[in-house]
Amino acid sequence: MFREILSNKVGNTARLMLLLVLGTSLTACGFHLRGNIPLSEEIKNMYVIAPQGSFKDQLESILSRAGAQLAETKGGADVVLRVTDASSDRTVGTLDERGKANSYNLRFKVTYTLDDPEGEAIRKSTKLYENRRYDFNPEAVIESESEEAELLEDMEQDAALRIVRQLSAITDYQAK
Repeated sequence: MFREILSNKVGNTARLMLLLVLGTSLTACGFHLRGNIPLSEEIKNMYVIAPQGSFKDQLESILSRAGAQLAETKGGADVVLRVTDASSDRTVGTLDERGKANSYNLRFKVTYTLDDPEGEAIRKSTKLYENRRYDFNPEAVIESESEEAELLEDMEQDAALRIVRQLSAITDYQAK
C-alpha cells in the first residue's frame, strides 16, 4: 500500500495526506522541538528574579520561546519565578600516575521556586543538577578551558530547559 502511495500512480494528494497524518501523529504524542515547550496560560505572564549572567539570559530566552510574557515588575505578573541559586563547581575526576588531574567533573546547580504575586508557593523550592565530565590535557590548557566553558553553557541551557519543562506541567494553578 505504501509503495502505491509513494509511486506516481496515486499522485501528490495521497503523499500530502500521508505527510499530514505523520505530522499530526508527532504533535499528538507530545513531541516538541527542543526549546519549544508550551506554558499554560495561567503562568505565561511572569516576572523572573535570577542572578545576572548567562544562565538568566538562557532561561529568559527559553521562556520567551515557550510563550512567556516576561513582566518588567513583580506587580505586573501573574507568577514570580525566583532562581535563588545558579552556581557551578569543578572537582577532580581522575588522576594520572603522577597524581595530576587528567579529568574534571563539572556540576551546575539551580534552585528555584514559582510563587504567586502574594508570595505563596505554586511550586516549592526545587533543585536541579547537571553534571558533565571532561578530560584535561596539561599540554592543551587553552583547549581544555574552552571545552569547560562550552560544557558549562550547555549545562545552563539544559537546566533552563528542565525548568521550563517542569513549569509546563503546571496545569492546576488559577491566577487571581
